[in-house]
Amino acid sequence: MEKGLLLRIVLMAFCVMSLVGCKEEEPTIVEEKGSVYGAVTDFATGSPAANANVSLRPGNETALTGYDGMYEFIDVDDGDYTIVVSKAEYSDLIDDYVISVRNGRRIRRDVQIKKTPAFLRITDVNGADINFLDFGSDPYVMTKSFNIFNNGTVSVSCSMVYSCNWIKSVSSVPNSIAPGQNVTVNVEIDRSKLSAGNNVTDLYVTSNNGSNVLKIIATGGFISPEVLTLPATDSNGDVTIFCDVFHARITNEGNPAYSQRGFCYSITNATPTIDDNRINVAGSGSGEYSYYNSNFFWTYLYPTKIFYRAWVIYGENNDVKYGNVQAYTYYDVY
Repeated sequence: MEKGLLLRIVLMAFCVMSLVGCKEEEPTIVEEKGSVYGAVTDFATGSPAANANVSLRPGNETALTGYDGMYEFIDVDDGDYTIVVSKAEYSDLIDDYVISVRNGRRIRRDVQIKKTPAFLRITDVNGADINFLDFGSDPYVMTKSFNIFNNGTVSVSCSMVYSCNWIKSVSSVPNSIAPGQNVTVNVEIDRSKLSAGNNVTDLYVTSNNGSNVLKIIATGGFISPEVLTLPATDSNGDVTIFCDVFHARITNEGNPAYSQRGFCYSITNATPTIDDNRINVAGSGSGEYSYYNSNFFWTYLYPTKIFYRAWVIYGENNDVKYGNVQAYTYYDVY
């Protein structure tokens, strides 16, 4: 081999080896991670919600907000995330906004949380939750009770609101109901004002921090009126030997209400009826009524024993309901 050719081969090999030996190593690529941060504030006031627990999902990362309501998650891998916020006295927030972390970006997500209202539970006398109070059809059931239980964490002031003429009264409640306090409420109805069939109305339990509603149910139907005969008096209202004023009290006007009222009397029939001697007295509704008559007593010889009682007429058939009999001896002083 020629000396020159050999030299060229050796030089070429040396150059190749030099190139290989001089090749730089490729740098290692370090993937940057992102972060998620933001502020948690009160929905009503906008003030920072300190010490709120924030969870990043998926994963088990949690963070606690500072005094300024701020939270932050660092070294977050690329992906899609949501957050969940919880705090005492607030409703849990499951945020449906998708936070997309890509290429080491720092993403901010601010949220607001709402305070949990004090939940006013309505229960029966045994503590079981109820949503209605049923008086049924028994004409003698006029009053029923339920309880209000403050299941919240703060004291509340509440009141009863209703618009129904057959609810006669609802007992008052304290100005402030403390957390965990149980208050009994009495409801009284007036059956004479019920319509036939089911009667339903709403009783609202309202407060400065939450409310509830209770349905009041009562079955109406025909109710016989009730009348009570009272002792007779003189014109001054005194019981004397010459009483000339009859008195009565209607304790229940009935449903439907009675149409007429008055007195009947007799000196021979110990249980007088309107077929004996009938007196009509104008008026309606419940309560007392009376009748003064100084003329009919002149008909009899004295002393005379008088039997009398009150009555009302009611119903489609004009039935008569009588009160109890009162008897007294009348003396003519003239």
